[in-house]
Amino acid sequence: MDYVCAKPDKHRCAVCHVGRRSDWCDLDDTAGAMLERGRRRREYGSGTVVFAQGDSNSGVYCVSGGTVGIRRFDDAGNSVLLALAYPGDTIGYRSFLTGTEHKTSAEALGPTVICHIDRPTITGLLASTPALSRRFLERLIGELEHAHDAMFRQATLSNRGKLAHLLLILVRRHGRIHENGSQSIDLPVSRRDLASMIGARHETISRIISRLDTDGIAHFSGRQVTIPNVEALAAEIDRPDAV
Repeated sequence: MDYVCAKPDKHRCAVCHVGRRSDWCDLDDTAGAMLERGRRRREYGSGTVVFAQGDSNSGVYCVSGGTVGIRRFDDAGNSVLLALAYPGDTIGYRSFLTGTEHKTSAEALGPTVICHIDRPTITGLLASTPALSRRFLERLIGELEHAHDAMFRQATLSNRGKLAHLLLILVRRHGRIHENGSQSIDLPVSRRDLASMIGARHETISRIISRLDTDGIAHFSGRQVTIPNVEALAAEIDRPDAV
């Protein structure tokens, strides 16, 4: 259900819990009031599409709670999970800046809260708030650097090393530490998505998961993963004999 964020007070940007982590943290009172007028908050259930690839862009989205998967589809309907967005992240802004349709789709991976800021509001804010324009530029540069890092890993790491690297990222975001020092995580994505994120076949990921379990590095049970020693998992990234 959509509703105007200016009411009730607890949903105003000024008191949003993502606060200082979002692109909107430096707005003055005038710009903040403009944002409130042009912003709508929506709660999404797991699997709900936020925007679809090929849709016209109507503004940008700020993730307030939950996790969002960014996917790209080919002509046959096959998809690749490109990235995950978390509270404080802005999504949909590249198609806004280029004036094109969305090149990717965004999907809630669990109960998620997202604020949509309409196109006229964003246009006005960018014209009147240089700090916001700078933050969007920094976000673009950050995504470019991330893409370069991913290309480097794709060329230099084994599939086992790439999966270990991805698991470490997910553990930092979603992991739980236990008294014995081990950590566990409920994966927000499927094994097929894990495969697509590192550019491997699903069958390859299944074999690697089996070997990690046998070697005592990570134990998988459905989407739950237990990691006895995070340092041992990190050592897998540069393991020379990994496949």
